[in-house]
Amino acid sequence: MVAKRAPKNSGLYMTVEQYLALDESSDAKYEYADGYAYLLRPPSSGYDNHQPLDLAGGSPAHAALENRLGALLDNALVDSPCIVYGSDARLKLDERHYRYADVVVACSEQNEPMLTNPVVVIEVLSPSTEKDDRGEKFEEYKRLQSVKEYVLVGSQSKLIVVYRRENSWRPYHYQEGNMVELTSIGVSFPYDRVYRGIRLG
Repeated sequence: MVAKRAPKNSGLYMTVEQYLALDESSDAKYEYADGYAYLLRPPSSGYDNHQPLDLAGGSPAHAALENRLGALLDNALVDSPCIVYGSDARLKLDERHYRYADVVVACSEQNEPMLTNPVVVIEVLSPSTEKDDRGEKFEEYKRLQSVKEYVLVGSQSKLIVVYRRENSWRPYHYQEGNMVELTSIGVSFPYDRVYRGIRLG
């Protein structure tokens, strides 16, 4: 049972066990951080004028970019032990942080019903998520030692930044005509292929 509503945000205060039961009880998606569960995608019954409400992006451009990036990586990793996961794969960052990313690559066997050792994490930015993707979520991903690269991709304007774990986290900014490099998994792909035919906004 939910104990109380967080006073400063839209999160619901609950235990990890309550969060996992909530997140697995319907087709809604929730993230969890420091004792609070946050609605990421309402259940299918939570539609407005027959359109699903998606708090984590939801635009056609956002959806197309998720699919494009997943397909590019999946094709590049066909002979690799690495597997590409979409936005329905829950990440366990530690005992108090559970997240969903737009695209994730993991290169070793997963021993839990959720991902625990991603190597590459990709977030497609949207107005409702950009602040968290650049801030709080990035800080959480940094603490997970398996994560070697964190990628931000714009959905309203063209933007691809790869943050790479070196001696510290170093950003690599890509632009039209570049090859985007994910060195941790030995994959590169054309920047222009990511956005080809996708109308942003």
